[in-house]
Amino acid sequence: MNLDADLMFECLIYLNMFYFPVFAICETIMTIAKYQSIIPTPMIGRDAAVVFTRISCELTKILLYRKFKEENRNLVTGIAVLFTCITISGLVYTFFYQNPVLKLEHILNSLTVMLAFTEVGFGVLQVTIPCFRKNPYY
Repeated sequence: MNLDADLMFECLIYLNMFYFPVFAICETIMTIAKYQSIIPTPMIGRDAAVVFTRISCELTKILLYRKFKEENRNLVTGIAVLFTCITISGLVYTFFYQNPVLKLEHILNSLTVMLAFTEVGFGVLQVTIPCFRKNPYY
């Protein structure tokens, strides 16, 4: 099997880098709008904490991967997968426990779920299975 999991994971991180500002700005604006809304939102404090935890985890993942990927790629990929799992748990909260959920939140979070699960898949392939690791030629 000729699969470069490292290249796929790096492409997904770069895709996430371009998608992240849209996600972060929209989620922040929607959270502020929920504070000002006339519709009752009983757990708005917890909802906002989950949103900002997801945003901070994604930002930390992107910055760590970009800064340290050349020094120890497998360790940084493992840490990025850990941060992505935290993001997935925040998405599970948003889909199943948060009330109310806006339609735009469903759309953005669905895109994030697909991206996050793909990142986890290729990250696990890169870190754990040696046949998917690229051999360095230098």
